[in-house]
Amino acid sequence: MTGDKEGQTVVPDDVQIGQPPLLVYPMDPKTQDVFGSRANLLILMRVPETDLDPPTKPHSADGIVAYSGICTHEGCPISGQHENPRMALCNCHGSTFDLGNNGTVVHGPATRRLAMLPVTITDGTLVVAGRLNGPIGPPTS
Repeated sequence: MTGDKEGQTVVPDDVQIGQPPLLVYPMDPKTQDVFGSRANLLILMRVPETDLDPPTKPHSADGIVAYSGICTHEGCPISGQHENPRMALCNCHGSTFDLGNNGTVVHGPATRRLAMLPVTITDGTLVVAGRLNGPIGPPTS
């Protein structure tokens, strides 16, 4: 989404263990159109594969996990790196999510997990392999 690789395709080597989540938008591989709306914001992180829980591992690619990048508390972007390499946090209000365990909340104020997006690696590129497994952003009611 931002930085020196803005607008470029993310390759697996761009996602390293211990780095903050990458904020990205999905792109149509045929048309190269980027789906850049706020609702499409995703985070990518690489988690040590031994730290991926069984429900999460089949939806990851070489330790790379993808989740909705919108915090389920008040809709801020998830952009913080926690000291634990499988956790990401929202810098707005401090909610912490376990990306090695299906995006579950480990510290609020968020009460709902992040929606995970299954990914795979095809021809050296990260590819969406399914749909988000839950709602994005804060509850509407």
